[in-house]
Amino acid sequence: MGKDRNAQRTKGNLKPSSSGRSAELLGGVTGFIGFSALSDLGYVPAAAQGLEDDTAISGQFRMTMRKMSKKDATTRIKALQEFEGLCSTEDIEAVKSALPFWPRIYSKITIDVERRVREAAQVSHAALVNQVGKQLAPYLRFIMPSWVMAMVDPYVPASTAALKAFESTFPEDKRAGVMVYCCKEIMNYCQDNLFNQTANTLSDAKNTAPEDMESKYIRVLSSSISSISLLLKLTANVESKKGEVIKVVQPVINNPKFWCLAKHKSPLVRSAWFTIIKNVFEFDVEIIRPQKSELCKVVISALDDQDGMVLSHVWVVFLYVSTQLPEVWQEELQNNSRSIYGRVYAVLRDGCRGSAMELGPQLLPILSVLPSNSDPDKCKLYTDFLHALTTGIRKDRILVSSRELSALLKALYECMTYISKGQRNDELWQTLVKYQIVELVKSSLKEMPQLSSSVLYSEVSNILRFWVQSPHSIKDGKPMSDLVTLFWETFIPEGKQLLEEENEAVFSRMEKFLCIVQDPSSHKAKRSGGIKFQDESQLPEKMEGLKLRSESISKQETEFLELIAYYVTPLVFASYQLYQKTENPSVYKLFACVLFCFPSGHMLKALLNKTAEPSERIHGQADEETCLAVMEDLVMPKMETDDPALVHPTLQIFLSIYKQLTCEHRNDILVNLKHTSASILRRLIESMTEFKDDVVASRWLSSPQLGCRLVKLAQQLCAMTVTMVTRPESSTIKAQQSELLKLMKFVLTLRDEDELFSREYISQIITTLRMTLPNPAGSALPAVKGSAAATNEVVCMVCALANCIYSNPSCWDITGTQELLRALFQLLCQPCKEMTVNTIEELKSTFTNAFQQLVQVLVEGDSDKLMEESGFVMCAMQDIKKFILGEHCSYTTAVALSRLTKSLLQVVYNCLNTSDDCSILLDHSHVQHILDVILPTEGEWLELEGNLSPLYVAPGILQGTMAFQEFPLPRSLTQTVLWNHSYSRLCLLITDLLVYLCSPAVAQSESTTDVEAQETVSLGRYIHVVGCLLHATCHTSSLCILNDNLNNEAVSQDVRMGINTLKAVMGKLLAKINIGNKRLIAKQIRDRCLQGSSSWCVTLGQVLTHWFTEQEVRPHKLFSEVEDNSLGIIPTKQILLPFLKKEMLVDMLNEEVGKLASLGSEPFLASPTLALLASILGLLDKTVTKEAIGCIMMVLTQWREEANEIFLFSTDISGRAWEEVALTCSIVRVVTVLIKHHSLHVEEQHWDFLLCSLSAWIQSLEESNKNVMKETVIGTFTCAICKLVGCISEIIYKMKDNPDLQNCYPQSLSEEWKEFFSSSIYNTLLPLFVEATDQYKQNPSIMLYGVCRSICIGVNNAGTQELQIHSLRPLFVADDASEDLKLPDSEQILMNYLSPMLLSTHPPTQFTAYKLLGTVLPHIMTEWEKNDIPVDENEDTPQRPLPYALTRIVKSSSEVVETALAEYEMGAACEVVPHTDAYSYTAGYLMAWSLVLDTVTHTSDTNQLQYSMFLRESDLLPSLLYHLFQIMPSKPVLKEGQQDEKTQTTMFNTTLHIGPLVAVTSDLIAWLACRVYYACVRVVPAAVRLWWNNLDRKAQQLVDKFTMAYVSPQLIMEEITAVGNSTTKFNNMTIKARVSAREVVATYTIDEASMELVIRLAPNHPLGAVTVEDRGRVGVSVAQWRNWLFGLTTMLSHRNTPLLQSLVFWKCNVDQRFEGVEECYICYYVLHGANHQLPRLLCRTCKKKFHSACLYKWFNTSNNSTCPLCRSLF
Repeated sequence: MGKDRNAQRTKGNLKPSSSGRSAELLGGVTGFIGFSALSDLGYVPAAAQGLEDDTAISGQFRMTMRKMSKKDATTRIKALQEFEGLCSTEDIEAVKSALPFWPRIYSKITIDVERRVREAAQVSHAALVNQVGKQLAPYLRFIMPSWVMAMVDPYVPASTAALKAFESTFPEDKRAGVMVYCCKEIMNYCQDNLFNQTANTLSDAKNTAPEDMESKYIRVLSSSISSISLLLKLTANVESKKGEVIKVVQPVINNPKFWCLAKHKSPLVRSAWFTIIKNVFEFDVEIIRPQKSELCKVVISALDDQDGMVLSHVWVVFLYVSTQLPEVWQEELQNNSRSIYGRVYAVLRDGCRGSAMELGPQLLPILSVLPSNSDPDKCKLYTDFLHALTTGIRKDRILVSSRELSALLKALYECMTYISKGQRNDELWQTLVKYQIVELVKSSLKEMPQLSSSVLYSEVSNILRFWVQSPHSIKDGKPMSDLVTLFWETFIPEGKQLLEEENEAVFSRMEKFLCIVQDPSSHKAKRSGGIKFQDESQLPEKMEGLKLRSESISKQETEFLELIAYYVTPLVFASYQLYQKTENPSVYKLFACVLFCFPSGHMLKALLNKTAEPSERIHGQADEETCLAVMEDLVMPKMETDDPALVHPTLQIFLSIYKQLTCEHRNDILVNLKHTSASILRRLIESMTEFKDDVVASRWLSSPQLGCRLVKLAQQLCAMTVTMVTRPESSTIKAQQSELLKLMKFVLTLRDEDELFSREYISQIITTLRMTLPNPAGSALPAVKGSAAATNEVVCMVCALANCIYSNPSCWDITGTQELLRALFQLLCQPCKEMTVNTIEELKSTFTNAFQQLVQVLVEGDSDKLMEESGFVMCAMQDIKKFILGEHCSYTTAVALSRLTKSLLQVVYNCLNTSDDCSILLDHSHVQHILDVILPTEGEWLELEGNLSPLYVAPGILQGTMAFQEFPLPRSLTQTVLWNHSYSRLCLLITDLLVYLCSPAVAQSESTTDVEAQETVSLGRYIHVVGCLLHATCHTSSLCILNDNLNNEAVSQDVRMGINTLKAVMGKLLAKINIGNKRLIAKQIRDRCLQGSSSWCVTLGQVLTHWFTEQEVRPHKLFSEVEDNSLGIIPTKQILLPFLKKEMLVDMLNEEVGKLASLGSEPFLASPTLALLASILGLLDKTVTKEAIGCIMMVLTQWREEANEIFLFSTDISGRAWEEVALTCSIVRVVTVLIKHHSLHVEEQHWDFLLCSLSAWIQSLEESNKNVMKETVIGTFTCAICKLVGCISEIIYKMKDNPDLQNCYPQSLSEEWKEFFSSSIYNTLLPLFVEATDQYKQNPSIMLYGVCRSICIGVNNAGTQELQIHSLRPLFVADDASEDLKLPDSEQILMNYLSPMLLSTHPPTQFTAYKLLGTVLPHIMTEWEKNDIPVDENEDTPQRPLPYALTRIVKSSSEVVETALAEYEMGAACEVVPHTDAYSYTAGYLMAWSLVLDTVTHTSDTNQLQYSMFLRESDLLPSLLYHLFQIMPSKPVLKEGQQDEKTQTTMFNTTLHIGPLVAVTSDLIAWLACRVYYACVRVVPAAVRLWWNNLDRKAQQLVDKFTMAYVSPQLIMEEITAVGNSTTKFNNMTIKARVSAREVVATYTIDEASMELVIRLAPNHPLGAVTVEDRGRVGVSVAQWRNWLFGLTTMLSHRNTPLLQSLVFWKCNVDQRFEGVEECYICYYVLHGANHQLPRLLCRTCKKKFHSACLYKWFNTSNNSTCPLCRSLF
């Protein structure tokens, strides 16, 4: 029967209730709102005076003030925040309209339960009063009571906001007047809260929790009392108005209810009550006098209040009562003295109950007012009082609070000081000294360590000084110093006893105690505040007496220390004896500390006499003999110690005695210090440098004796630094090394004052450091005799000391400083390989700082010295150049040197004071002078260029794109050519410097050196350097690419980084150079080409292609200025030809054809012309006329007849020079270009000439085959011939399937090629291809790479017929002999050669092998399936293996690929880096799988299932699919930016052509992976679907999303289009394809029976299942139809047959069924899906027939041999 809580409370109320929204709606109404009684605007709190009209208030203020009365605290807070904003944004009139209504709301929210509301109320109130200003006056009396209440709110943010508002509203001189003006209202409000209100009346019990009501009541009570206190406090200084205040306050004080509040249960109320009593005393004691008896009772009963917050106020009132109401106080003391004592002692014993900070300063005044009638009573009072205080100090909660502990300790010793001035009772002081001083000190030393870190020791020291130095005497005339004697006589036995316990911590604390006694300021907790005592007679002392008093104090201090020394002598002697007995370093430290703090003759005499009780006290210092004797006996033996624990104490004793000696004896002591340890020597030297007035110390510091000692110690330090790391377990050596290092740092740090140490020995130390530095990398000398750690330690050590040396500008006057700096610089230029990054950074920092200082010093003196040839700057630049050109320098080092050089140049520029007008740094004369030192001379440039690798021009020579005068390549193809990087490294440095120097000539920091200038500049006389820099850039870039192709990781990361850096800075440099400089640079490079340098020709081509634009350099002008008689005119023209206009090329073609025709009888001079013709013909296509081609061919034919020997037909060219072969190669290249670009213009008779010539040239290769892979000349000839073969075979290959193209060529061309030429050509090239592959595998080189690629081009288009009749040497695999399946020898040999090439590290070989295998595999599979492979039909999944050679490649490469991809997950899109082993294996793996899948399609329908079963069951296919999804990109789109996903070009719908010229990139692997995956889903879709179903959910989603997006649309279109385009005719079945609906409709009709079914492919086909729907069935039973649909669905889901083939198979089964053949009752098909056999195994019981394979599977899966239908035993 309950009500639905979720039901709407009002019909149509679709939103939950909101008080804020309701207020907003009501506030917006201004007129008639309906027929209800609510004709007004709702409730608005009444105005303060009741005269203002409610409608006068602003609407926004009205709405906001309504929200303030809501129950929800959050609503009230938001309303107050809105109110604050309105006060700041609304106009003053709107704010004033809200002012009358504010007091009532303000009075309510000021005492709100929620503290955040109270805080927001004060903030809003401040905003209001700041706006209205004086307009607040009429409402001030209504607001002020609540305002004062808010200023004493216990919640600090609220009270602070209210107080700030009050202070900002009223000036300081007006505040008291305001309080007096409103005092009546304030007191009425407070009296009402105190005496009338209750918890129930202040809050609404319906809306407020009981605990909130109680807390609010208590807060109002305490705040009301505090408000009265605030009123008294603010009006205390207004004498004229005190009467008015007393008049309103007196009734409250006289009210009995007020006195009941003193015993209120809340500490907050009690604290406020005693506070107001204190303020009443301060305001006027007469207010409280009528209630003095009641007050005394209340105060006495509250003296031991349990709350510390109340206690501090109670004791203040207690003091006021005792001082200002003495008559009543004396009366109460006589009656309640015991109660008073007990309560005070209880609080002290309890550690002041958490108020020690407040009560501590009050203890002495309270002690002074406590009553005592006689001296014995006073002694007992003092004893009990201090005992209670000491008990409180020992409380754990006091010990853990340092501030409370300090407060109580200060109070304790202030009280004892006070007592000592007026009380002299031996028994009393024996008790006080023992328990209040000695016992506390003892506790601090032993069981209470917190006391040792407090102010205890300093307070003890101060009171001892007071007793000794005070001029007071006790009543009986005895001096206070007797108390000191009493203290030490009591403490010394306790100290001895503590020493015997041998506690390390006790020793340390005792040492601290004695040090503070000697000097209280040594403790960090210095005394501040407290009570100070001063003799009354000294109060009127004049200022002129300060000096005398100061001197007397100094004498008193001396006397005090001598007195303390006398008393602690037994303790010193005891500690010394204990050390001799135990050799405890802590005891020795204590002994030394005391001896150092209290140096006295008495103590030294006692030590010398070995007795603690000398006959008489010795005043002053000891005599010389005593000091020397103690020094000799006690100190000198310890000066050799290395123990860190003994070093400092020993030096303390030494210095203590040293100060008491005369100069003569001091000198003797220092001279005899020959065996001092390094630790003591360091500290001694540091101490002696502080004795500025000690002539003996200064003379000793600069003495040869000390200098030689320091040099030996420096040598020892260097040797120790090397050996220390080899013995890391030796902590002693490490400590010694650390001490020596500190010593050397101090010695080498030069100071501005007088020289302390001799420069001669400083110079020797610097030389020692320089000799210790390791030699730079590449030096013939070893770095450091030790480990790598030793090298780093030595460098860091020297850097640390060098920083000390160079810290003073005057260091450069010392011999050896510049030599050390240069040694550091050389090491920085070529750091040792053992040096870490941190060490190098430290070295760099040290050098940079020192260099900057050196340059500054030189510039300030004479700037010309900076540029001296023998100066540091010039030598440093020479060192940089030397290091760059050194064989051990790396590119990383070169980059570092470049940065270093730039920083040096910047330092030099910043330090120079020059008036040169320089727009860029390069214009500065000094900078140019430095740059000239780095730049090579002309001879050095030529020498560096001569060391460049000739392989730079290899591509141009092998590809025939450039002619040359002399053969620049090595004679042997396999000859190793070193890659010299010196030229490139130097150019990297120079390029980076030029970029930097082209920056604006301002003092730049390192961070701004790479910022490109906005305007281009001119390099002036340095323009010639840029050509050399470009030459180096092109050279290194090309060699990097060539070496990358080798796939042998010949290019290190360092070289690769250097090349990238060089290219980057070169780009920056060219961006800064103006166009005039660029044209000049291009002209200079062109001129170098004309001088006959083939390498500069390559550079010119790359510069024009990659670095300059045609508009910048105008290539046609460069071409027109070429001089005809130049040595390198032909290659220069060849380089410039691609940048010329087509009209110029046509003119040049006609000109060169004419020259060629004129050389018909002189063919030996035709090489230059042929080279130019080949280049021009390669650039022109349709513009070349048939006549020009005919003319060229006519000249060649003429040469064939007249000078046949120049063609080198059927000739062994081994050993021939390049000059003999150059003309033939030129002819071949011209012919190749003609065939490639202009074959349509070649006449039929010319084709015969070309084919016959090609055959003869191939015969020449056959004759020279032994040296093809050895000699570079033959290799170059081979490249030309193979490219010609490739061009002709490409034409024949394209003609095969293109009838239109066949009509453009002679009809017999293709037939003649196949019948007469191709066989002999490929029979020569295929063995050469195999040999080249094997040679490259054994010895890869750049030259061999190019030759092999050309051979690959030649054999790439070999057909099946040429491959069948190959002449390769037999090659068999032993494992194949034992296999059942065989191939004919010819095919097997071919497979054994080509299959391993798929994993070749030579990409063109890989791609060519793939192409050849793809060509020959259909034929091989035909031979493979001729084998009679016994397949057991009873097997569950019959399998047929693929050719073994191909399977081996798949398996072997799969292992490598799996390892390479082990770190990647599915979908990671691994990017395979080109030119690596991983790339070779991955590419071979994918191409092998592509061949495997393509092979399956070339097999019969019956065997395709068996092959797919072999791939799946051998676990090869699942592994492949997983790897594919590790490689394929997440977005395989070839052209970015295509909006239409259906028409976008992807790696799946674009054919991938693989050949020997394909670029080797990471995208190629990704594309190949995509094509393999597409082949998988097309050839073996069922296997892919099964693999997908077995994946986990995350992987399934990944595969499904990728396949549906990129693969399924293409595959579905292909499947359905194949069905629609099929030309197969069916007698009784029609098929319709619907591509858009992804479905195929098949209608089967026989006689009167007809059936129609729809096969629909899934959107993620083939991952999703194919659905088969029934559209119509006539003449067929339901059961029969269901069986057929089930069978078709099974075939489509679990077979790899295409859709059309599945439909044909289904039709055959239906035909058989209608012919009366009964189907198998396991698969419900007549024909078996795998072997197409009919059911023939008959059950003798039910007479049903089954397929043998189906029945065998049934027996295996059911584990019995019964009939599937009748369950009879079969």
